Amino acid sequence: MLMPSLLLAFLTPTHAESIREAYPPPSGAVQVQGDAFSQWLQALPLRPIDSAIRTYDGRRVRHDGRAVEFPLVRGDLQQCADSAIRLRAEWVRQSGGDLDTLSFYSTSGDPLPWRRFSAGEQPFVQNERIAWRRVDPENQSWDKWLGAVFTWAGTRSLAAYETVPATTPRPGDLLVSPGSPGHAVVILDVARDRQRDKTFLLVGEGFMPAQDFHVENGPHAGWWSWGQTGLDLRHWHMGVETLRRWR
Repeated sequence: MLMPSLLLAFLTPTHAESIREAYPPPSGAVQVQGDAFSQWLQALPLRPIDSAIRTYDGRRVRHDGRAVEFPLVRGDLQQCADSAIRLRAEWVRQSGGDLDTLSFYSTSGDPLPWRRFSAGEQPFVQNERIAWRRVDPENQSWDKWLGAVFTWAGTRSLAAYETVPATTPRPGDLLVSPGSPGHAVVILDVARDRQRDKTFLLVGEGFMPAQDFHVENGPHAGWWSWGQTGLDLRHWHMGVETLRRWR
């Protein structure tokens, strides 16, 4: 189990049901051991079961899922790929990782490092590439940097620069279908039923317009079956070729 100090700073001080507590593996399946990142994901608290999943401007959406206690940046920015990026960034920050090396790529392939932003530089588009100009560092913040990353990154950059192909799903992996629009799904947990030769995934996602990151409930006690054709969400097919792993 993770120590409380590794949990996100914005979590509520009282106990809230975690993803791992709320979604035990389907009957007959055993949870696959993950790395520190996946354990952090599974420790994220959920909102009460009757809480609505809402868009950035408060509208209720019809996804069958459970909202995670995970904030949005302002505006219609934190969509599917952005939610995956934010989870990775928050894990680095909250687990004591090296923020000086924390960076994500724009779709153009230009890096968007936190260190440069926090030192008082602002990215902008010039000749279809990312350029930088000096600003007052007092006006720079973590959420503003995330907003800049979300503006210029997406499913295409997530697939091209941040991840590598994988063949067997592990907790913490992603499913990324790059495009405009594309889609990205976070694999929160993996369980295997060896007797029946079945693999189950617990998945979380953001969506368009920007909305609460949530566990998308599957038909197997909240989990989804992963097979030779991939994963069939109700609203998107994620083929086996979409399985990706963070670099």
